[in-house]
Amino acid sequence: MNGKRLGQLPISREELLTELEHTLTEGDFAPGDRLPSERALSETYGVSRPVVREVIQRLRERGLLHVAPGSGTYLREPSALDWARPLDAVSRRSGTTIRQLVEARVMLEEKAARLAAENATDDDFDKLSRALDAFNSPGGIIDRARADIAFHALIARASHNPVLEMMFGSIAPLAFEVMLRSLDDKDVMREGAPLHEDALQALKARDGEQAAALIGKHIRLAATLFGDDYEKSVERVARSKVQALFGPNASLEEVVADALS
Repeated sequence: MNGKRLGQLPISREELLTELEHTLTEGDFAPGDRLPSERALSETYGVSRPVVREVIQRLRERGLLHVAPGSGTYLREPSALDWARPLDAVSRRSGTTIRQLVEARVMLEEKAARLAAENATDDDFDKLSRALDAFNSPGGIIDRARADIAFHALIARASHNPVLEMMFGSIAPLAFEVMLRSLDDKDVMREGAPLHEDALQALKARDGEQAAALIGKHIRLAATLFGDDYEKSVERVARSKVQALFGPNASLEEVVADALS
């Protein structure tokens, strides 16, 4: 962003979005680098600051940027969610049901747990413990869901199989939406929450079969509350809960990206 557009004609929102995204992903920026200020970007590209602000927000929603209050906007480290985002879009268009998501999660996460029991490092266990502490801490349903999706993502990461981690990233946004609803159920919390700790202890004991069984039980338990909604699409079932918590135009990509980072 060297100001080469100064003096040229202003560009549209979509053109600015495309150019900034290209610059951030293909240019001289590295993860952790801070972007120029809104004012500097406005002057460089010949657009108003509200337009810059809107484009920055859209890039945040895509998981490219992270805003540190009082510090600035930074390029985010790539995550499994970045690679998986096109798959998430396809799954939404195809009307993925709760049942289909549960089946995929059980298959994927049981395998991830077996590998994590073999391959997890002390650092992996520390991160899992911190996610579990966050899940068990007092807080609202959003914070608990963030900790929940982080815990499951960290198991996939602890498998040290990047393909498994990417595959989990592809379903993480859908799983997060389901968590927002299931974690609001007292029965699920009472019966399901202890399974997190049990699974972590099995992982630490390097007992892959036990860890896999506990993770599978945990996922299936959360699915029991959906009743007739079990065969309905995730979008249809979870959308009202998402809108109630985040607003009618909610995009959860940034929330999930933060949880998976």
